[in-house]
Amino acid sequence: MDYIYKNRYVYFTKEGSGESIILLHGWGVDSTTFKALIKLLQKAYLVYAIDLPGFGQSAEPLDSYNLDDYVTLLENFIIDKNITNPILIGHSFGGRIALKYASMHQVHKLILIDSAGLRSKDYFKVKMKVFLYKLKKHYYRITKNVMKYQNLISHSGSIDYQNASLAMKKTLSLVTKEALNPILKKIKCETLIIWGKLDQVTPLYMGQTFHRKIASSGLVVLDNVGHFPYLEDAFTFNKIISNYLGVK
Repeated sequence: MDYIYKNRYVYFTKEGSGESIILLHGWGVDSTTFKALIKLLQKAYLVYAIDLPGFGQSAEPLDSYNLDDYVTLLENFIIDKNITNPILIGHSFGGRIALKYASMHQVHKLILIDSAGLRSKDYFKVKMKVFLYKLKKHYYRITKNVMKYQNLISHSGSIDYQNASLAMKKTLSLVTKEALNPILKKIKCETLIIWGKLDQVTPLYMGQTFHRKIASSGLVVLDNVGHFPYLEDAFTFNKIISNYLGVK
């Protein structure tokens, strides 16, 4: 199925019936990673899985999006589909979107899976690296050192950043610039936080911080699992979800 946001095509799937659940995937993947979870949830719920703009079958932004653009997409989608009081399940980048939405709107339940959104402990070290990168880039540009300039560009940033198009590079920079620490106290809905103990992308201390800062929350940590608990240990993950949401 398709939906239009800012004149751009947004793909989504819709399965099952009952109370609405919206699945929001992480950066660099798409809704197909939720295939097994959708199969489980559709037994008891109406499940929407969106390919966020720039991923899967959805079109990229014409220029770039910030976090508010993705949140507004979710707001408009919920209104358009006449969804009330949904359950939001967000992984990583999708968790970032779900968190900001839930801080402003009524949500029945929130499930965060290794969510992004917090400022990392090495934030200032990263800021210094970015500053030095921009300084070098400017120097190589004005000195017309094409080889060093291209080498710097191609080897800088995370794998996600290196693999992204220009529009999505700008989007990633804008999205990750916003730290959600201040809004966590505004989240009033019941929240389940599921985390992989071995996660190196969004380390466990972030899940523990979410648990401390979100009033009605519980934290489940999966051993021997990294950033994708719902793929790396699907059996345990699905059992947790089944028990929590009452899926038989």
